[in-house]
Amino acid sequence: METCSNMTWNYWGIDLKLSILTATHNDDRFIPDCAKSILSQAYPDFEWIVVDDCSTDGTFDFLSSIKDPRLRLFRNNEQLFCSSTYARALKEATGEVCAVVDGDDALPPKAVKTIMKLYKKHRQLGYIYTQHWWCDMGLNKKRKGLSSLPGNMSFTKISLKKRKHCFSHWRTFKRHLSEQVTLFPEGLKYSVDKNLGFVLERVAYGGYCPEPLYLYRYYKGNMSLVHAKEQKKSWRELAENFERMKSRTFPVVKVG
Repeated sequence: METCSNMTWNYWGIDLKLSILTATHNDDRFIPDCAKSILSQAYPDFEWIVVDDCSTDGTFDFLSSIKDPRLRLFRNNEQLFCSSTYARALKEATGEVCAVVDGDDALPPKAVKTIMKLYKKHRQLGYIYTQHWWCDMGLNKKRKGLSSLPGNMSFTKISLKKRKHCFSHWRTFKRHLSEQVTLFPEGLKYSVDKNLGFVLERVAYGGYCPEPLYLYRYYKGNMSLVHAKEQKKSWRELAENFERMKSRTFPVVKVG
């Protein structure tokens, strides 16, 4: 694969550091599962950056009780919502690779080890996303998710022409890309995941791993269900805005 001319890698060692980013708000029912799944990952160098967005339940108290140096916990002074909270988490990151894990979701046991192997093997890629499992409230696997290769179309074109979303969990990316573009716009409440894909495909080559490396909890209180109408409207508006730019998009290849 051709390498992006505007990318310069400043590391060539074997070990890369991973920053796992989590934005959470009133997730006290789920955050223990999330924490356990992340802190039990078998990888030598990662940090878990959690930003609590003004939870009013026991979420922050639970996280504060964790005595693990890999956890770096922050709290917003006022509620900033999803994108702004992830933007703050990203600013705190120190790893070469960043990965998004929502506070009500979890990771399978070998998720980190597998994704980092892919980054070491495919150094030309700026981001990698994977397949995921749709799970019930108890994190019991129900079926595989909707992640897939975009084929010969961009994420924005698929969104507008097929109403399809193929850039989904697990979303990971090289941190240096945040120096070129805004990955998490301030104030964006909905379709933060879609926006991330639309931005990344314009600045870097991507990789898709068909192995499910993420446990997505789908339940009645899930944001995608509670705000479904707002999500769909925001998604389409974002796709239309990116299409108007008529900027180049880089291809996605299968990795694994």
